[in-house]
Amino acid sequence: MNKDIKVLIDDGKQIKLGTGIGKMSFYLYQAMKEQAYNVSLVSQNIASSGRMKDRISYLKQINSKEYAEYLSQYDVVIYTNYAMPLRKNKSTLYVAVIPDMVSFLYPQTLPTMYRYYNQLMIRNSVRRADLVFTISKSVEKEIVEKFPKVSRRIRTTWLGLYDGICPLDVYPNYENPKLQDIEKSEFFLFISTVEKRKNVGLVLEAFIRLKNTLEKAKKYKIVIVGRPGYGYDEFVNIAKQSGYADDIIFSGYTSDSDCNRLYNHAKAFVFPTIYEGFGFAQIECMKCHLPIILSDIPTNREISREYGEFFELDKPETLVQKMRLFVNDEYDYQRKNRLADQYIKDFEWKKIVERYMTYIENALKRK
Repeated sequence: MNKDIKVLIDDGKQIKLGTGIGKMSFYLYQAMKEQAYNVSLVSQNIASSGRMKDRISYLKQINSKEYAEYLSQYDVVIYTNYAMPLRKNKSTLYVAVIPDMVSFLYPQTLPTMYRYYNQLMIRNSVRRADLVFTISKSVEKEIVEKFPKVSRRIRTTWLGLYDGICPLDVYPNYENPKLQDIEKSEFFLFISTVEKRKNVGLVLEAFIRLKNTLEKAKKYKIVIVGRPGYGYDEFVNIAKQSGYADDIIFSGYTSDSDCNRLYNHAKAFVFPTIYEGFGFAQIECMKCHLPIILSDIPTNREISREYGEFFELDKPETLVQKMRLFVNDEYDYQRKNRLADQYIKDFEWKKIVERYMTYIENALKRK
């Protein structure tokens, strides 16, 4: 690999916001640094006037003459947050990362203004980028179906495992008081923003049905971790009216330390996503040997492969059936753990950086 290629990563203001794209940007930068690549990071300041004004100020900044002059010292610039400038330097290779196509495939799940913004940014990046990266073969297929002309310029690299979730030797106390006694019970785990588009309603429906139909499930709880979002009050009311309010724990925001402990103690993780670009929970579960019950969608099949226990989104009973595996002690831990140890090797940042730089070097030669 040519370690002298000068690379700039522009995170689109996401690192300081603490988003998934921000995490990806920082870990990519860190992994390149560790492997002695000549890489820099420009992490923009966050405006205080609101997200849409923040995005507009960012677009003005990356389209400025000063920014174009700044880029002239780099061989490659990687934009990790959909957007890239209209103005390009001939000497610089422009790389855009498109993590998902949710604004085109499930527009109803996004705020109207953000949906239009996201679609506009993707259209521009697909048209202007010298190289387009995405994070799963499933998303690559979606992009090519929507924009066939990009097929020769698009490449897929999976994402790597983050440090936050790992097997534990020492178990610190829970910081969240709602979790203090949770390990006295068997429990299922759900972690995400608690909102309708995350399919929380399906998780509750399946859990309640499990409790109603299987005597051994009476001792089980479910922990719902995440900030309240659209539909949260409705989910709380469902829990209250179910007769199992004490067994449905809405923990709210929970620290990384608490989440890690939950990963190490839960019976299984429930991942009912309708759409996913990658789905970090899948590899986090593999790392901790935590079983994962997940929706049967292309991205989940691609990442979890035989490790996952898949259910059909349009058949809630299939989710209940998968939950019964654990209540009835029918899950094959030995086989699944061997698969987890085998698969997790595919998600090392060193390997991901090697793929990035191989594709970038080839694109530079063509340019």
